[in-house]
Amino acid sequence: MKAIQINTSVNLTSGLSIPSGSIVVIAEGYSVNKDQKNGVIPAQISTLVFASVQALAEGKAPIQGIEDFNTTFANLELSVVAYETIPAESLLVNAVYDALVAIYGAENVEQITI
Repeated sequence: MKAIQINTSVNLTSGLSIPSGSIVVIAEGYSVNKDQKNGVIPAQISTLVFASVQALAEGKAPIQGIEDFNTTFANLELSVVAYETIPAESLLVNAVYDALVAIYGAENVEQITI
């Protein structure tokens, strides 16, 4: 399974933060293919955030109340070419990865396989 690791702290709405190493996994993704325009398909991707790979493996509950980003990434855009050629798992992970890079920078976000 592919996931995204954030290699910097993530702020919570409680004022606390998760240390470096939190994991973002895809819960579900939706695309509105009928609304494609100019080679782009609108999409929304829901994610779950875990404190670490170990927390995910142990079946711990996902972290709630992320301040830095909404765990449901709305208003995403998927290219029609990518939608038609890239496997769904990679397509969704790539879209969320790009959104997280915009928040934390490429040096603090990486795709991993767990």
